[in-house]
Amino acid sequence: MKNKEKYREFMDTFQIQRDFFKCHEILEEIWIEETKCETRKHVSINLLLIAVGLYHWRNKNYKGAIQVLENSLNNYDEVSKDIEKLNIDSKYLKQKVLDTIESLKIKKEYEEIYLPTY
Repeated sequence: MKNKEKYREFMDTFQIQRDFFKCHEILEEIWIEETKCETRKHVSINLLLIAVGLYHWRNKNYKGAIQVLENSLNNYDEVSKDIEKLNIDSKYLKQKVLDTIESLKIKKEYEEIYLPTY
């Protein structure tokens, strides 16, 4: 997998700094570099949308968070192996996204969610 250093920076930013806007920037840079914007079927897009969804939830934009998290599941199964290569449990993460969408539908207050790593 290319951009190992940038993916590490993303993981640190997501897991420790909790700066979801910066996560978006890092992952967008990876996506542009690796795909030349020619496809949205890329691990960076799915992770980017999860980070953006949490950003919206933290800012009480429930509708936006639901929409973005639902979009994060587009092509998810197709990139799950690449998610696994980042030492993220993709099945658990997918279930966590689905659970979060349900929490958002009842306007549950924001709670910290971390990427489930091995």
